[in-house]
Amino acid sequence: MKQTDTGHYDVNAREQITLTVEAYKAAEDLAVSLDGATLASSSSNPATYSFSVAANASAQFIDINCHFSASDPDDAYFQFYVEGSLGGKKFNASSIRKLDADWEAVLQFTLS
Repeated sequence: MKQTDTGHYDVNAREQITLTVEAYKAAEDLAVSLDGATLASSSSNPATYSFSVAANASAQFIDINCHFSASDPDDAYFQFYVEGSLGGKKFNASSIRKLDADWEAVLQFTLS
């Protein structure tokens, strides 16, 4: 896997992608979907999601929706990391902070 831009990655068909979401000063309250279908976490604290890149799709999209409660401090945030099974490194994908106007992030994975 190779990062080509913020939130955009070139991947190989059938590569296993791991998304890790770390919650800081907030409950682990998030929803993750792959191409519109809910993706179940394989573990929590931190939340971990994985999927295999489809061989017949030119691009796939991960949608991450985070939720902060009123009691979470203003400096609370979620940090995202992605890693591919065929090499590259663990990439710092992006983050969502409580004070951000939008609590959603989209990551794109394109066949190289």
